[in-house]
Amino acid sequence: MRIAVVGSRGFGSVHLAAMSRLKDEGFDIEYYTYSSSEQEAKAIAERFGAAGYFTNYDDVLSSKVDAVDLVVSHDAHMPMATRAFRAGKHVMLEKPIARNMEEAEAIVRAAESSGLKFMVAENYHFDETFNELYRQLPSVGRVHTVIVRDIHYNQPRTWRKVKELMGGGAVIDGGIHMIHVMLNVAGDYSSVCSMVYRTGSVDMEGEDVGVAMFNFRSGARGVYMYGWAFRSAAPAPIIEVYGDKGSIYEDPSSRLFLESRGFRYFARHGDLVVNGSRLEVAKKDMIGEEVRAFADYVDGRRKDNPMPTELELRDLRAVLDIYSSSRC
Repeated sequence: MRIAVVGSRGFGSVHLAAMSRLKDEGFDIEYYTYSSSEQEAKAIAERFGAAGYFTNYDDVLSSKVDAVDLVVSHDAHMPMATRAFRAGKHVMLEKPIARNMEEAEAIVRAAESSGLKFMVAENYHFDETFNELYRQLPSVGRVHTVIVRDIHYNQPRTWRKVKELMGGGAVIDGGIHMIHVMLNVAGDYSSVCSMVYRTGSVDMEGEDVGVAMFNFRSGARGVYMYGWAFRSAAPAPIIEVYGDKGSIYEDPSSRLFLESRGFRYFARHGDLVVNGSRLEVAKKDMIGEEVRAFADYVDGRRKDNPMPTELELRDLRAVLDIYSSSRC
């Protein structure tokens, strides 16, 4: 597969590092970098062993690449994705799918009418920690409480500081990951009460903290907390699941980091503790697995969408519900 990573700085570099590892392992992938600065596009291409680089999106769309990997600002998701479909390119699009349901539905319609492959790059969907947790759920019995929590310090730059470009703040950006995992564990919810706020310690227009309580149709309850305003936060499990027969939680001390071409990146959450016993999780790179799955989908080796679009629409609705029901 030939793919252009549009947005090669920031998290795009993580995608490129994972692609370079796959290539070094013999996976058939040819990737290109993109930046409006030719000097930067060329330097990133050289660092990650790319086949070439682009400095203009029109050139990407008229090129021989099979697909685009859009790692761009949220406001650009809909226009850039729909243009790619019109140009005959498959699309892998960083989460969230869009800023609102109208934009998301426009992307889905464009994908369906084009007949091309579309996948949202929700890397937590490919994280072996969470996939192993889902397999272990029967061991805790009837789930009554799910806690997801990721608090740390992050000072966003450029477009992430602007609420309009983000479609919100921390919750719609990094926080949607934890929504994805919580809903995969507990299923549909009947109501949510929430509180999103700015602490003043992070320079951004949107919220830097989001807290919510979910009431699930199964009778379970969910506790959600995500934020960028927490300096030197204590290490804590990113997920805890409690049932009437036991518990599962993540061990943050065993998280996996990988390196490719001198670039270090976060590859997998930690091992699990299941009913008091440690369970080692396979050391898989969630970004690499995501890219591999998309390539297999594009090439026809995989018929089903590796990250079903309906799940990303579900996750976005939950984020928007957190924003609209902020009343705890």
